[in-house]
Order: sequence, then structure tokens, then C-alpha cells
Amino acid sequence: MPDRPDPVTDRLARFTPDAGGLDRDALIFAAGQRAGRGGWLWPAAAALLAVSQAVTLIVLWPHEPSGPSIAPTSAREAPPGEFAVPPASPDPGLWSAGSRPDVVDGPVVGAAGEFVSAGPPLMAGSPPRFD
Repeated sequence: MPDRPDPVTDRLARFTPDAGGLDRDALIFAAGQRAGRGGWLWPAAAALLAVSQAVTLIVLWPHEPSGPSIAPTSAREAPPGEFAVPPASPDPGLWSAGSRPDVVDGPVVGAAGEFVSAGPPLMAGSPPRFD
């Protein structure tokens, strides 16, 4: 602390506020009125978003196809005691639900990828692992 008092500090120490001209209730009421006044921007943005959602709903609503419809054809039924064999698969390396048994039981084509070693399963909150 300095030995000499600071003139600004002395003047501030002698300061006594006078609240005679302030009305606290009127000040808070005026602040509330000012805050309550809204502009046109927020209501306009909300209306624009509501209209865009309605237009999207109308455009994307499912409707009946307007073009000529193609009647589904029935599959050829095999005679009793004979199993129907699906047509040949386009790619022998491609497995699908309709693949012939020789494709499914045959050698694996194109499986040259490396697999990650088995370890504990990753759980929520577990630290990441990079094998």
C-alpha cells in the first residue's frame, strides 16, 4: 500500500449514491415492455418453415402409379417329384438366396481380405482398439 492516499480512491470513498430519482419498479416494467416487443423476423421464419413442411408432405405423399401397370407373371411349376432349379447365377462369386447348390458349396472366389483377430467385444464406453 502506498503511503500517500490516491485522490481518486479518496473521492470514491466519499461517494454516497442517491437513489431519489430512480424508481426500481418503473425501470423493471419498462425493461419488460421493451423485451416483449417482437419483430416480424421470427414469426416469418416459423411460417416459412411450416409452409415448406406442408409442401414437402404434399409432394412426397405416396400415390398410385399413373402409368400402365404390368401384371405379375406366375412362376413355372415343376412336375411332382422334381425340384425346380433356378437359372444360372450371373457371377459364380456372387451368392444370393436363389443361388444353385454348386455355387454355394463351391470354392470361395474373391475372399482375399484380412480379418481382424478376435478379441473382447466392443462395448459402450470401452476404449477404442486398433488391431
